Amino acid sequence: MTYPFIESPRFPEAISYGGAGGPNWNSLVSPLPSGFEAVNQNCTVALHNYDVSHILHDTDPAKRNMLQAFMYVARGKVRRFRYQDPRDHTDSDLGGAGLIGTGVGDGTPGPMQLVKRYTLGGEYYDRPIKKPVAAPALGIYRAGTLKTLTTNYTLDTTTGLLTWVPDASSNASAISVGATTSVTLAANPGTLIAGQKLHLSGFTGADAALLNNLAHTINSISGAGPYVFTLATVTTGKTITVGAGAGKKYPQASEALTWRGFFDVPVRFDIDGLDATLESTNGFGHWTSIQLKEVRI
Repeated sequence: MTYPFIESPRFPEAISYGGAGGPNWNSLVSPLPSGFEAVNQNCTVALHNYDVSHILHDTDPAKRNMLQAFMYVARGKVRRFRYQDPRDHTDSDLGGAGLIGTGVGDGTPGPMQLVKRYTLGGEYYDRPIKKPVAAPALGIYRAGTLKTLTTNYTLDTTTGLLTWVPDASSNASAISVGATTSVTLAANPGTLIAGQKLHLSGFTGADAALLNNLAHTINSISGAGPYVFTLATVTTGKTITVGAGAGKKYPQASEALTWRGFFDVPVRFDIDGLDATLESTNGFGHWTSIQLKEVRI
């Protein structure tokens, strides 16, 4: 049986604070007869492990009750839930930076994964952010300008995937295939220029997949309405018709895509039960080690 992810509430912050943990790469290092070492990195994405065993020494019965309730609802190791890492839960903690996808536009709507980039000199690591927190304010920025949810983008806070709404769209009236592809649009969506990318959709014909749902580099634009876009895409000898074709503008390579806000980590218990003994009337006298493990989603 598959159990749903527990989106709310997150693991009690009163217990998270005081916990320990961080990234784990799960690498295997084997010594060689030559004295060198062979290294096998078993996981290309760092998964975080946490230890909240400090609650063993807490005399607050409310915290213990919260933990026990969470263990019941999570069914031990079965259900996943949100955990806020006290040391690292915003775009800027530990010197990080919040990026959307690669951090620049590619002329498509996405979806693009929110990431947090950790930089050291010329090296960096992009951590996928799968559980952004909608509130307090989560800011999405395009070329440094704060954008509006629904009007400019949509964001799935259960996956961290962002999809852009087009700046503008224009219907196509003609298409010519060849060494370059020419598409005639009623208007220039978003005042695109040569060198930028035009996103196409809705064309028909046996080879329409060469154009649809892709961003195409613009070689030149002519006309004053309608506009003829000459694209670098090669379609020589292909069968493509206008159909319901349209051109759209999405964020371009010249536009930085960033975010600001908070995020949680998707985790599960790495234990299946709480072994406790009652040694006083004030609470548990002993409790097992309590480990949490990040999971891929």
